[in-house]
Amino acid sequence: MTIVGTLVSCGNNKNTDQYHNTEKSNKQVKIYEQFKVDYSLNGNLLDVAILTDLPDDIEVLLTVSRSYWEKGNSSEFSVGYLYEKSTVGKLKSTQTISLDNNKWQADLATKQKDMAVSGLGFDVDKISDSIKIYAVVPFSNNPFPDFKEKGMGQYEIMFYLPINAKVETKSKYGNFQSLEKGRTYSVSKSTPLMPELNPSNPIEAKNKIKELPLESRITILSVKTKNNIPWYEVKAYDRNDNIVGTGWINSTALIGQELKVIK
Repeated sequence: MTIVGTLVSCGNNKNTDQYHNTEKSNKQVKIYEQFKVDYSLNGNLLDVAILTDLPDDIEVLLTVSRSYWEKGNSSEFSVGYLYEKSTVGKLKSTQTISLDNNKWQADLATKQKDMAVSGLGFDVDKISDSIKIYAVVPFSNNPFPDFKEKGMGQYEIMFYLPINAKVETKSKYGNFQSLEKGRTYSVSKSTPLMPELNPSNPIEAKNKIKELPLESRITILSVKTKNNIPWYEVKAYDRNDNIVGTGWINSTALIGQELKVIK
């Protein structure tokens, strides 16, 4: 890989193998010929270092990750073991990363929860058997503006390392827009339980609204759509599994909640 950068001239230099004089400025162009990643694996410890002749103060982004795919989505996503934005000088020194699969799985579960809370929950279809190491000189700090389109200053390598553990692929949290009939969830905030979906006397129905406290459980009996908004007919329980009653919950009341799947 060849990377080209521009350095300010400090005087005449006749070494034409390294420098090229330009007619319109006092600048010289230096050819950088190396940008790659060296790595070694010992058990679950990964040693990585940038091998480059770039100046030590150039910013570099170094990531180590494992990919996964969501059910119903062909796009590739990843959860990282390392995300390090630093300088060439620091990343020339060996960095030791623990490829802790338990932490990786926990981070994946956290991502599933966060996405479910935002209404974009997903189940995992498959997980890559390989680890990806990727290094790049960020374009925002790229000293080689004329060569962005050529992909200069980036390096990627993958190696086989199965996760060797059963991963929980089903999300442990429900999506407020698509809770499943027959499943039971816990609510993380006070939630209004309406007595009817279409009350004949709205004022009377409003007076009969019950507030389910946090950690209440709701079993989904049916799902109806009203004005393009899902409504859930539920059987509600308190945190001790005592029956509170049946009624309807507007899905908008569940926005931002952690709807943990109980069963």
